[in-house]
Amino acid sequence: MEDKKRAAQIFRRIGFGYSAFLGGSIVVQILFRLIMFLLTKAGIAITDMNGYMFLSSLANYLIGGSVVYLIIRNLPTSGKPVEQRAGKELLIHSFFICVSGLFLGNIMGQALMKLVSALTGEPMINPIDQVVRQLDPVTILIVMVIMAPICEEFLFRKLLIDRVRIYGDRAAILISAIIFGLSHGNFYQFFYAFGIGLVLAYVYIRTGRLRYTILFHMIINFMGSIIALQVQKSIPLAYLYSLFLLGSVVIGIVLFFTSQKKWVLEQGEYDVWNRGRRNIIFRNAGMILFFLISAFIFVITELF
Repeated sequence: MEDKKRAAQIFRRIGFGYSAFLGGSIVVQILFRLIMFLLTKAGIAITDMNGYMFLSSLANYLIGGSVVYLIIRNLPTSGKPVEQRAGKELLIHSFFICVSGLFLGNIMGQALMKLVSALTGEPMINPIDQVVRQLDPVTILIVMVIMAPICEEFLFRKLLIDRVRIYGDRAAILISAIIFGLSHGNFYQFFYAFGIGLVLAYVYIRTGRLRYTILFHMIINFMGSIIALQVQKSIPLAYLYSLFLLGSVVIGIVLFFTSQKKWVLEQGEYDVWNRGRRNIIFRNAGMILFFLISAFIFVITELF
């Protein structure tokens, strides 16, 4: 009973920490929009989105990341994964399953928003597509392919999993993927971010090395941004890329179902993956606050 109470306290603090991260993100966006408004009023029009995107993203990771770090850094890390070299099989399987998660999750997000659009009669615009099309390749490379994977893997994998793995691999993987997915702030990205988050969390737990998940994250973001934009300029390249994606998805799905017997999921020193786990992990003030702020951001993103 005492272990469950302690676990509930840990997850509550985790929830408050990542609620503060989302809150910090909101504050950063408001401040940057206010600065743009004041500059426009002063006759200085900001038409170049590249500098804005770089600075706002950097501020978001620095401020939001610092806040969540300060809140949860003192939580025990006795369940931290042991560092070990990844086998080729783990890396190959994880890559193809990641691509499958990216592709299928993207379809789910697109389908959901089309349904919402049909029910409401209002057009739904993918905020990421809208932003990416305004940026040059160098900015995309710096912000989405380099900065985001490094910062997010530290925040959503190492910082988080090191502190909750003591309660079992399943709990650590699930909470990491959910927080990672919801922190993207929109339905278009949630599903594939959640799927990719599951795979990356597993890779980190099995290897204890963030370099692998950062590399995977970089590749996925590179494929979904720079490559996806470039192949649209050529019909033959678009066909080849589509064939590569479809082939990778099929391979990933096959590997997902055929390799399950090889998955290693340890219980942890204080396993909470049993009856009552929802109450321990999710039904606490911190996580409820995180879900409420996430819902608010999802709605605001679609409205504005």
